[in-house]
Amino acid sequence: MGFLSRRGRDLTPPPPAYGPTVPRPFSELLGNAPSSALETLARHARVPDAARERILRLDTQTLQAQQYLAACGITGRDAFEVVQIRDDFGPSAVHAYLGLPPTTADTAVLQDGRTGADLLIEELDLLLEAVRGLLDRAGEVGQTQLRANHRFLEEKYGERDPGLEL
Repeated sequence: MGFLSRRGRDLTPPPPAYGPTVPRPFSELLGNAPSSALETLARHARVPDAARERILRLDTQTLQAQQYLAACGITGRDAFEVVQIRDDFGPSAVHAYLGLPPTTADTAVLQDGRTGADLLIEELDLLLEAVRGLLDRAGEVGQTQLRANHRFLEEKYGERDPGLEL
């Protein structure tokens, strides 16, 4: 609610009409821009659809993992690994695939009967599994704390044997 007159009418001026003379606020433009290197790479036309889905999932899961670890106060090796996966290992895997010739990236066998697309998908799956493992380890700390707190509250406020009271 903005400024009100004595009669209760809202006197706040309406927002300006955006156009050539009134640019949109920067914060509104950010929603259209890619938020990470992974998201930018996922938009590349040469990325196979199966890999694109994994790239976007990796981008989302690493961002959520970073936020979760920060909220838990975990700043050590696990937090660093999540950042590395998001900012280095994931983009490097996609860049390596994009470095293959477009005509053979999906057809030429590179290793053990797998094409470049197959290897990219396998690498992305490995990175997704690594993020899940990091979150599982971090979650164990939270689970232990929750169980300890539950035991404490049960002992302090739970039902007691009436024969033990004074």
